[in-house]
Amino acid sequence: MHELPRRRFIGAFLGIIVEYYDFSLYIHAASKIMQHFFPTNGNHMLHFWAIYAVPYIAKPIGALLFGKIGDVYGRKIALNITTIGIFFPTMLMGLLPSYTAMGIWSPVMLTLCKFVQGIFFAGGYDSAAIYVIEHMGEKYKATASALARCTCVMGLLFALGMVHICSLPCFPVWGWRCPFLFSLPLALITLYYQKRIDETPDFQKAKKDQAITYPLIDLLKGQWRTIGKVICITGGSSVAYQISILFMPKFLSKVLPHISDPIASYHTTGVFICFAVGMLISGILADKLDYAIVFKVSMWGVILTSIGLGIAIIQQITSMALITSLLLASCVAPFVALIHGIIIQAFPVNERNRSISLGHTIGSMLMSSSACMICAAMVKTNCTLFPLIYTNSAIVLAYDIISRLRLYIEMRKRN
Repeated sequence: MHELPRRRFIGAFLGIIVEYYDFSLYIHAASKIMQHFFPTNGNHMLHFWAIYAVPYIAKPIGALLFGKIGDVYGRKIALNITTIGIFFPTMLMGLLPSYTAMGIWSPVMLTLCKFVQGIFFAGGYDSAAIYVIEHMGEKYKATASALARCTCVMGLLFALGMVHICSLPCFPVWGWRCPFLFSLPLALITLYYQKRIDETPDFQKAKKDQAITYPLIDLLKGQWRTIGKVICITGGSSVAYQISILFMPKFLSKVLPHISDPIASYHTTGVFICFAVGMLISGILADKLDYAIVFKVSMWGVILTSIGLGIAIIQQITSMALITSLLLASCVAPFVALIHGIIIQAFPVNERNRSISLGHTIGSMLMSSSACMICAAMVKTNCTLFPLIYTNSAIVLAYDIISRLRLYIEMRKRN
């Protein structure tokens, strides 16, 4: 592993935490969002997930912009700009007037905030993940990829905790807005630590060797097949993440009996923890054993736990459903944790940021952006098991394309 002071890792990891904190507040404050920004006589759930899909449409814009900055000027600069940019729309969401005060302009402004958020969010995570993986080196690329993803969960849990605390009776009625406003001090703390980070050894070497950064058209001509594989892999894994981690806890609380608000909150926290632990373990195992073994075990784990969860939902066995949903989160984890550790090997240093960010964001936009909304619509038509079928289809697709991409990487290494 490259020698690196701990404080420099802190800057990259804090950037990921802040971005996922900001981005996930919308999910965790779902009840307040639906209560304040939508008309009382509408389909709140469908409107909510429709706006949630908006930033995924904006993500490719951020990928093109910050991917270019990361490849030409460095990962550090891309991280700094995205950290500054993402807190503005997040704070504005906490200041927006409600539907009763502003009418239709309230959800319109909320949609615009999520769109801008998506642009900056797209450039932040991929730059940070590449930064960490390039610093930790070839031997620990799977662990580095998993650590970056585990840091995302810290942001999710922090946002969940802040929303829960600020919704307590001791807070005023507008207390739910406080977590959004808290984005500002978090961004300032993150920028302080990001000032201390250096560029990665890989980027510094490429810059010293004066590696040519080709225009986007030339990049797409040379790498379109590989970027296409990245789109399928990241899209499939993101669908599984969206449904099993974000959609499933809210879905189960509505279709199963005897799930109170406290139980639902503890279950959501448990899903995040199982997801994080699964990612960390899979990263360590992939470095020590082999990616193929970890992915194969993970895929079969998703299939088997989905069958168990489906039976629990049909039979209305609440305890079984809650347990199997935790297992499902653990089994999905490797497909989310290890992706960047693989796809980073498919591109040269001076093309990584753009290629990975573009493939990742297009995959998210085409496949995962609408996953929760589609599931919500299908469940409304009594297709209760559709979320599980969708999750398994996405995992099988991701597994197949990962196998093809790894074969391509091995062939390129031999040549």
